[in-house]
Amino acid sequence: MRPDWPRFGRVTLKPMAEGLSEEEWRGLYDTFRDPEVAEWNGASPLRTPFWLFKRFVLAENRRKDRLAFVILDEEGAYVGTLELYNLTPEEATLGILLKRERWGQGYGTEAVRAALAYAFGPLGLKRVRLRTFAHNLRARRAFLKAGFREVGESPGPRGQRDVHMEVRREDFSPQA
Repeated sequence: MRPDWPRFGRVTLKPMAEGLSEEEWRGLYDTFRDPEVAEWNGASPLRTPFWLFKRFVLAENRRKDRLAFVILDEEGAYVGTLELYNLTPEEATLGILLKRERWGQGYGTEAVRAALAYAFGPLGLKRVRLRTFAHNLRARRAFLKAGFREVGESPGPRGQRDVHMEVRREDFSPQA
């Protein structure tokens, strides 16, 4: 793990642009195929073959409006994925997926903290936003703990309510 990669607590965010190990590719693929992870992400489990999935991810990584990372734990093992997308010079939207086996262990909160410090530091963004399901209380608590605040609700695509959250650079404390 390189010292310039974003980190907080036990996690390191490895830029996908640096290339992924076979273990990281498999972890990423399995995360997107997990039905429970997909359900909490408002999606269907991935059914694409591995080779095509890799091609899609590599193509997405070339986009100028997103930065994607794999989340590594203190041992360097794959925990999940995080991205900043809809990236502009002022703001981005945050998305995160964790392996189900790592839920409730604090890795998500730490990964979000690392991403926010990077977004407000080297990237110089002014705001980071996200949207999550209102009924996903575990995720909402983690985002609040990481520094987000709830700014509104809207109807979601599957009849559930979505909660809109954001954090602004002036309200973020990298040490908290």
